[in-house]
Amino acid sequence: MTERANQLHLTADRQIAELLGFISTLDEAGSRRPCPGREKLGDGTVAACARHTADNYQRIADFLTTSDGMSAGHEPSQHGGHRIPRFLRSRGHGPESHPENGSDDASHDGPYTADTTDLVLVTRQLTTTRERLGQIAQFTDSQLDAIPRDGAFRFCDGHRTLEHVLTSLLRHQAHQLDSLKAVV
Repeated sequence: MTERANQLHLTADRQIAELLGFISTLDEAGSRRPCPGREKLGDGTVAACARHTADNYQRIADFLTTSDGMSAGHEPSQHGGHRIPRFLRSRGHGPESHPENGSDDASHDGPYTADTTDLVLVTRQLTTTRERLGQIAQFTDSQLDAIPRDGAFRFCDGHRTLEHVLTSLLRHQAHQLDSLKAVV
């Protein structure tokens, strides 16, 4: 475990804890309130934004997890000799597979709306995802310095390291949390 990996893990863990705490305070009326700045996300409600944010954490965990496990195996890539660990190279996960603006998602039925969001299920999803993201703390410096292939996931441009990608993803998630907190 490196300090860099530990910091990334603590950031993700703290954000998920904050989202879980926020969700625990929501009642029916609160979940149906408009979420400022997120009007185009599904029906624009707090519930829709909370579910989308939870789904994003799950996508991040999916991106970091493969059936090959957390292999440290490396092979040269096409970009100036950067090396990509097998666990990232094998993902084959591109932006086209992300639900956007109310589209269906595998973890829930239907679009992002207050009517189709079960906050108990979102809480369970976040709890499971939080455990899965614990693997971040185990990343080595070489894994954090790896360059995911262009288009492998959001913020992967063939130049940014895994550490920079994760930092950008977590910064994006922080903005989602800020939008939710602005409601209360």
